[in-house]
Amino acid sequence: MKKKYVFVTGAAGFIGFHLIKKLIEQDIYVIGIDNINSYYSVKLKNKRIKLLKKSKKFLFVKNDLKNLDKIKIDYEIESIFHLAASAGVRDSINHPTKFIDENIKNTIKVYEFAKRKNIKKVYYASSSSVYGYNNIFPSNEKLQLNKPLSIYGITKITTESIASYYLKIFNISSVGFRFFTVYGPLGRPDMSIYLFLNAIKKNKTLILNNKGNNYRDYTHVNEIIFYLYNVYLKTKNKKKFNLVFNIGGAKSYKLTYVVKIIEKFLDKKAKISLRPKLMVDPIRSLASNKKIKKFVKKKFKSITLEEGIKDLILNDQ
Repeated sequence: MKKKYVFVTGAAGFIGFHLIKKLIEQDIYVIGIDNINSYYSVKLKNKRIKLLKKSKKFLFVKNDLKNLDKIKIDYEIESIFHLAASAGVRDSINHPTKFIDENIKNTIKVYEFAKRKNIKKVYYASSSSVYGYNNIFPSNEKLQLNKPLSIYGITKITTESIASYYLKIFNISSVGFRFFTVYGPLGRPDMSIYLFLNAIKKNKTLILNNKGNNYRDYTHVNEIIFYLYNVYLKTKNKKKFNLVFNIGGAKSYKLTYVVKIIEKFLDKKAKISLRPKLMVDPIRSLASNKKIKKFVKKKFKSITLEEGIKDLILNDQ
């Protein structure tokens, strides 16, 4: 019987790594692609790929998605997880065209690749940033996406529209996942928890915008992977669907409280600089997970923020 592969973009990324690890543990063959750019630690990205390459079920392609129409991939692919993107709300202020190229143009490249290869299912990363300035909590998937606060948020709203277009015109089904502030082992060092951890460890001043009065819905990566995998299983034999789900921790934490948790486990006081609010930062994020829980009919055994941070510190991240 000919092997079928799942194709994962952003294979060296945080969520990409954990997803591929889960898939190969479930005896699923995976082809991963990543350009291993230097937006954050190349060393960390290479470490993730090195760990994945220990399995014979994983094939890695080091290349950029902009070249996807020229890359020769002769394996049979049954579905795509499109997780590659330029991330970072604030970075999108300074480099808007980069975000258009990497989050919109490359998404179209992925769908065109699916069309060429007759791949009928695409699972893609969206973001809580699509909600922008809605100020309705918890945020649910029925909210209108007409108040974005960043170019990054705009690119993710556009990604969801691209998915709708390819279903209507080319019969390619999709599921979009709106992630809420993901953290966990081998996570992105540019995210707040890791920035706080490293600043306190190294006696550096950590900056809290909005004078520490922002709230975030922190989601452990294990919960993200639990739902990605279970939605994949539920839709594997379905035809013609276009779904969007939140995946969030379902509880908002004040940033000053997050710092206190880290101080407690490090047994060290933070040096804090309180700064004004940034226009691109929403004051709060909070997900409603009702839709995805109802869909998969399974419940993730939650990891508290305290447990998650303690684990990061014990494992030296």
